[in-house]
Amino acid sequence: MLVKARLSYRADFLVQVGSDLLLQAVDLAFLAVVFSRVKALAGWSFGEALFIYGFFLIPFALFNASFAALSDVGDRYVVRGELDRVLTRPLGSLLQIQLELLRPQALNGVVLGLVVLATASVRLGFAWSALSVLMAVLGVLGAWLVYGGLWVAVASTSFWTQERGIGVFPVFYNTINFSRYPLTLYPAALRFVLTFVLPYAFIAFYPAAGILRAQYMLFGWLTLPVGLVVFGVGLLIWHQGLARYEGAGS
Repeated sequence: MLVKARLSYRADFLVQVGSDLLLQAVDLAFLAVVFSRVKALAGWSFGEALFIYGFFLIPFALFNASFAALSDVGDRYVVRGELDRVLTRPLGSLLQIQLELLRPQALNGVVLGLVVLATASVRLGFAWSALSVLMAVLGVLGAWLVYGGLWVAVASTSFWTQERGIGVFPVFYNTINFSRYPLTLYPAALRFVLTFVLPYAFIAFYPAAGILRAQYMLFGWLTLPVGLVVFGVGLLIWHQGLARYEGAGS
């Protein structure tokens, strides 16, 4: 029903798809311009940086389709009280909210990501094996769970603040931009934060680098366990916050 509703406004749907593709094209053009000036950045070639960016696009598209709209939890569900309606149903509250806020138009990034990955693989002369395909699939799943866990945790703060919380989400969303590029480009302090505090390094760099370079393989395999832990923490915070919800009535 949600997909039918979205497609009933085809022009709006196509404009959103087109705008997403345009933004991603700008990022790709930026990479091309940078590497037209230099042969490598922090030891990473254009083909490798393109590979990391292509990998990034896939879980990022899944995140935008399934979790990104949780930024509406504070305004729509807590402040306006729509969570009361959700809680009268037997299905889990978080899953219901996700299904109501799905953005299927964002899935175009999966196709673009696969195209960019294929292009980068040809440029690098990289031959995919069964093991590297398995690492990529598990890495995408783990990266999606990292996104989801962090976003659920941030959305859960609305239960305590009882505010729209829109000022918090842009900070976390814009921080995602650091995961588009090789981690070694950044200072040591930022690398530590992106690995152990806000583990965005597991969104693209570690799984992609683990496929390309043996020294990162362990981190690549750790992407799924890290994602499971982060998502588990996010669910725990959600349920703790849900227990504090008192409804929209006075």
